[in-house]
Amino acid sequence: MSTLAAGLRSIPFALVGSASARLHDLTSADAAIRMPLTLNRRIGLVQACGGAGASTVAAGVASIFATRRSGLVLGVNASGGAQNLLWHAGVPTLPGALPPARTRPLSAADAAAGLPVARSGLIGLDLRDPAHPTTPVPSRTWFDRINPVSRFFDLAITDWGVRGYQIDLAQVALASHVLCVVTPSRRHELEDAAAVIPALTGVEDGPQVVLVIVDVSGSSRGQALPDVGSDLGVPVLRIPHDPSAGSATPVASAHMSARTRIAYAQLAGTIMTQAQLSLGAELRHREATA
Repeated sequence: MSTLAAGLRSIPFALVGSASARLHDLTSADAAIRMPLTLNRRIGLVQACGGAGASTVAAGVASIFATRRSGLVLGVNASGGAQNLLWHAGVPTLPGALPPARTRPLSAADAAAGLPVARSGLIGLDLRDPAHPTTPVPSRTWFDRINPVSRFFDLAITDWGVRGYQIDLAQVALASHVLCVVTPSRRHELEDAAAVIPALTGVEDGPQVVLVIVDVSGSSRGQALPDVGSDLGVPVLRIPHDPSAGSATPVASAHMSARTRIAYAQLAGTIMTQAQLSLGAELRHREATA
């Protein structure tokens, strides 16, 4: 039994409901997280409004991938926030300017040289301009920096931060094999996020899409939310409110609630399942055009 699934034994019975069902869910999630990939996959997380929790979620799943997978995992910050994926994941901050671009790396070691590494093994790359640290990274910068090196990483997870759906969404989608649209559980923001899903899923050769609903404030616990999963045709995952939310320092997974750790594991497993679907579609497209 994997250590992830075995950890269920320490969680109170009332917390997880049916222990056998939850154990099955976690075991399935862990198997999906560990699935081998024949090609690298790019995972994006984006939000339409500030405070949706995309950076925290990105750090949670990126840390799981770095810990549970054997290949190299790259965490990329393209957001304009100080508390971004890298901050939440505990990636050390390097002083000075942005590391020079690797235009033609010859190996994984070359691609990762000089980049900071978190205790989880997550390798970090902050694309922000040090002179303008609160400005979101232009999509062109992302393509210039990530395209030459992405093949050396099993997974590249990008925190895109807040992006206007009418302006940046097409480029964010183009950069992703799997795109997680992160939204607060508040009804208005949730309905707005759900409204963009058909535009994403309707794009030819577009990304696999996952809707992630985060209970940011804890106010939605026990409240009925719109049933957005039945007609969107995409996986819908919910992240519960965690008591550690809003901490002034990064929070290790061991200090998160059991509900949160379970939700992150299930989201990571869902992302890998969607990554496999995108890989299958890409391989079929290559065969058809060969």
